Amino acid sequence: MDKSRGRRFLDAVNVPLVMWTIALLVYGTVMVASATSGMTDGSGMLLRHVLGVVVGLVPLVLAWVFDYTRLRGWQGPLIALAAVLLISPRIPGLGYTAGGATSWLSLFGVRLFQPSEPAKLIFIVVVATVVSSFKGRIDQPGQVLKVLAYVAGALGLILLQPDLGTGLVFIAIALVMLLVGGMKGRYFAYAALAGVLLTVAVLQLGLLAQYQEDRLLVFIEPERDPAGAGYNLAQSKIAIGSGGLIGKGLGAGTQSNLHFIPARHTDFIFSVLGEELGFLGAILLLGLYLALLVTALAISTSSRDLYGALIAAGVIGMWLFQVLENVGMTVGMMPITGIPLPFMSFGSSSMVTNLGAVGLLLSVWSRRYGT
Repeated sequence: MDKSRGRRFLDAVNVPLVMWTIALLVYGTVMVASATSGMTDGSGMLLRHVLGVVVGLVPLVLAWVFDYTRLRGWQGPLIALAAVLLISPRIPGLGYTAGGATSWLSLFGVRLFQPSEPAKLIFIVVVATVVSSFKGRIDQPGQVLKVLAYVAGALGLILLQPDLGTGLVFIAIALVMLLVGGMKGRYFAYAALAGVLLTVAVLQLGLLAQYQEDRLLVFIEPERDPAGAGYNLAQSKIAIGSGGLIGKGLGAGTQSNLHFIPARHTDFIFSVLGEELGFLGAILLLGLYLALLVTALAISTSSRDLYGALIAAGVIGMWLFQVLENVGMTVGMMPITGIPLPFMSFGSSSMVTNLGAVGLLLSVWSRRYGT
């Protein structure tokens, strides 16, 4: 490779982004291996996790080599695709119910993937197209309502499943993109007020599934039902608290090995990490996430146009909320919603989506000079 080709290659690759992604993938694989080691078909789960990483490299590369600016003209087909994805689990014979939500697509009874995961990336691209059309200044009610219409459409389809956690991720994505898109502060205040009123209305009207309502009530009153709805949180706190500074060692977590931590390889993998690797292991993970988000922010600010900056902002919103919510729910600072931890939790759907998001960031970065 001559020097000019090497320089062009380095210009197209954001080395820190690739480094932090690889570090998280390795960390996640180690923790999934530990969390599943005492489970039936634990080796098979680990193999599927690794397969998810390998499969996820395909959308990463495709998104990277594809010029993100060309996605502007695909708004209509992308909206249709997102709608089909979000509706598909409700089609008789195609939906698979897990954790109280029919959010999985299945074929002949075999669970395939969670359609709402790739729909997140489609949502980011579509909202970026809409918000970028306002040229960095959102100060008219009609502009805000136009964006909210897309949010409401996606949220409505997700709540039909019902999957409250994923719905909150879509809201977080939209808020971060509106912030970067130049929405005035008063509209954020209005949105916060509307959110409070909507939450009260949902609770009063009984629109949530019973298990979702129980989770919210346990968050407000942790000791409400320690043997029932509060069991997950209680066991998670015990596991993390027992880890101390350096943890009990990989594979040596008693809460995990004795099956006290539910969903320990998926939603509650941070609890396993806290018990086995302690405070230092948790800080290392949070440090990697911080480095990843700072790198994504640098890509957003270096974008050649607002559209690219918004796409990167959407990815930041998705990752930031999922990290805060997942880690927060394991220590009792956030309600339990069943959101996976990016790059760490077992699950091919979320892994493929997160790696696709990395590809979008690389696409924005590699074209920052207009090439």
